Amino acid sequence: MSVAQSVENYVRTKAAGQIFDYQAIPDYARSPGAVMTALSRLTAQNRVKRLSKGKFYIPKESILGELKPSDDELINSVLYKAGKLKGYVTGIALYNKLGLTTQLPSTIEIAYRGGTQTKEFGTIRIRTIRSVAPIKEGNILYLQYLDALKGIKKISDSNIDLSLEIMKGKLNKLSRTDKNKIVELAEEYYTPQVKALLGLLLVGLSKKIREDLKSELNPTTVFKLNLDKDKWQNAREWNIR
Repeated sequence: MSVAQSVENYVRTKAAGQIFDYQAIPDYARSPGAVMTALSRLTAQNRVKRLSKGKFYIPKESILGELKPSDDELINSVLYKAGKLKGYVTGIALYNKLGLTTQLPSTIEIAYRGGTQTKEFGTIRIRTIRSVAPIKEGNILYLQYLDALKGIKKISDSNIDLSLEIMKGKLNKLSRTDKNKIVELAEEYYTPQVKALLGLLLVGLSKKIREDLKSELNPTTVFKLNLDKDKWQNAREWNIR
């Protein structure tokens, strides 16, 4: 089978509006030039549309005109490259998903292991920012929870005490093993304030884990969050005011 036929067969497997890149095509590693030529031919025939550099989608006409890829599909096109996860949603979109704010973002932020850039897709704007920690399929939820704690003071349309109550509920649904993993990530990659908040919110940590977490904090540093003293009676233990 020729490379051109292989590309044709691959394109037929894609649903209308589904985004794909060069690297997802099986013959790309062996014959990148031939794959690019075949896709250029299909683009000229309007059988595929170019979304951005190296990314394409299958167009579909409706009574209202051409259907574009959905916002979720556009976000996934940035999150994944050649089928491999490269980033995760953070910022206001994350805070909204976690129930920490009702605000809807004008720009979707994606933590990414790579350069920072902004992509305009017409219906949506996506900005990549550098992730502070390695991104793996198994640690996305941990990183999102830690990002939420990192930005807890900046969340508009929210009450910090309520936000922390929500995060406490989510964190303590994690297994003990998962709690230990999120603490490890915080200790290695996140700010002292995030570590202090984990100590405040997490229930059921072993004595050693709590001591290790405390050892990461400077005893003279105070984190001023203006918390409800009655609600968070152990806040001073973690230098939180």
